[in-house]
Amino acid sequence: MDLTQLKTDAVEFCETVLCSKAEVFGIAPGRVEVLGNHTDYNGGFVLSAAIDRYLVVTGRKTSGEIASVYSDAYERLYQFNTRAITPDGTAPWCNYIMGVIDVLQKAGHPLGGFEAVIAGNVPLGAGLSSSAALEVAVASFLSGVFGFKLDQPELARLCRSAENDFVGMKCGIMDQWSSIHGEADSLIFLDCRELTSEPVSIGEGVDLVLADTKASHELLASTYNDLQQKCFEAAKFFAKYKEGVTELRDVTAADFEEFGSHLPEEIQPQARHVIYENARVQDGVAALRQGDLAEMGRLMLESHASSRDYFGNSCRELDVMVEIAKGLDGCYGARLSGGGFGGCTVNLVEAEKAEHFAKHLASKYKAATGIAPEMHICRAVDGARTETA
Repeated sequence: MDLTQLKTDAVEFCETVLCSKAEVFGIAPGRVEVLGNHTDYNGGFVLSAAIDRYLVVTGRKTSGEIASVYSDAYERLYQFNTRAITPDGTAPWCNYIMGVIDVLQKAGHPLGGFEAVIAGNVPLGAGLSSSAALEVAVASFLSGVFGFKLDQPELARLCRSAENDFVGMKCGIMDQWSSIHGEADSLIFLDCRELTSEPVSIGEGVDLVLADTKASHELLASTYNDLQQKCFEAAKFFAKYKEGVTELRDVTAADFEEFGSHLPEEIQPQARHVIYENARVQDGVAALRQGDLAEMGRLMLESHASSRDYFGNSCRELDVMVEIAKGLDGCYGARLSGGGFGGCTVNLVEAEKAEHFAKHLASKYKAATGIAPEMHICRAVDGARTETA
């Protein structure tokens, strides 16, 4: 289903479910992380892409303070008071919406009642950041409905705050930033400390084939937050040996070789992964600028091995998928994407061979695991926007 059809469906849901009129669209793409695994909350570097899978929010402003939101994915209508917001464990998907409203109002953008429908084709639970796409689409919709403007960095920061402070997932800013700053046929080179980014072309002859392992992607906040805490502890350790270290971003591979053996055993592997992953991202940018897709692919495979062997956020299904992919024709490189522990792998593939690659990868993966995967052949696209319906 393409974006045009999603918008059509959302308008029809407005009319049939809410008996309402669609006046504004908030549109946000999902994202895929191509290099830079768990580097974002360490002030590091990421290469990512906004992909042609979207969440669309449409509807209108109403009088009063009540919000009525319908989700096509969950086939549920949820209502709440925009001036009395509290998290609701019975509707976790709506906490992302309420979180955005909460941070917008705290930032000085008062909101009232509205009616909205959410339609999308970002796969849920696959590690393609449907949550960030939802946050960004909701914020884009609300800015259009209530008539306020947010610049792109502020939009990313507010949506991240909604997930960090309201939902309780202490993610970095890469997901929201990527959904907002995407550019067609390009990866986004993001400096997560400086909050600056630039597009790096991958060309029109390359597809991003996303392979959903169907392994459970139940990345609990406690698990994610525990890994994050290990990284923070490692940064404190290195600060004892090197002046100016506030995050693992400030630690080089040479620093790790010199001091890393003194790290406590329970945090050393995670620190190693993040430090070398930051270097891989910068090497990946250099490779893309030289048109060296083979080197970019090698770095992706190296990144996956580091996630598997050091950071500890891979799983059997992800490892099997990557191992099969790297032996197939047309594949430059493959690795897990996102938080890990399940979800998708991302594969950099020659566009003219992408269909054949996806078919054979799915077949061989099912033969090896007994699981039928879901394949998505994607393009890098432009980022989020607000449109008049």
